Amino acid sequence: MPYETKEMATLFEQTRDWEVVKQKVLEENLLQKNSLATRKRIYSELKKRIEKLSEDELRYFNTAPMEDLKILSFVGCLKSYRFIYEFVIEVVREKFLLFDYQIESSDYNSFFESKLAISQKLGSISETTQKKLRQVVYRILAEVGLIESTKNPCITKPLLSESIIHLLINDDIMLLKAMLVSDSEIEYYKGLQK
Repeated sequence: MPYETKEMATLFEQTRDWEVVKQKVLEENLLQKNSLATRKRIYSELKKRIEKLSEDELRYFNTAPMEDLKILSFVGCLKSYRFIYEFVIEVVREKFLLFDYQIESSDYNSFFESKLAISQKLGSISETTQKKLRQVVYRILAEVGLIESTKNPCITKPLLSESIIHLLINDDIMLLKAMLVSDSEIEYYKGLQK
């Protein structure tokens, strides 16, 4: 949700007041969503993601082009949801670095099973919720450009602007790994920062 995230992030950056943001989202329908329940759900979700962004990332929302907005929105997801972050690092990035660009159902299923063994929360979700979780993960990966589409989960490496590279290096180098940047590229980028 890069558009919605930008609206809320920009408003928060200007006001520094979540109550003002909440009022604009819920009462003034800032995000142009029909039902109050939808507005509440989106507000809560995006607030959680935006709060995880660094000050520099938050400021960049004001001027960032759309591709960078998608990356910043994804960064909020990665920081908010360990499951998504670990899937990207442990499955998507590993496959990409091995020149294996297709995510198979078995890749996701194996990953899910490995997390199920260590997470009580995952163990308590229904089969329907498990399927929905997979759909959401794939949709997020497709929206940010890490896979071609939800129907064709072929791994693609997103193009990162210099601004995004700089922001991610200053925030957490592991975020560059989540963008499929190799260790040698990361070392190169770190050298440019000095």
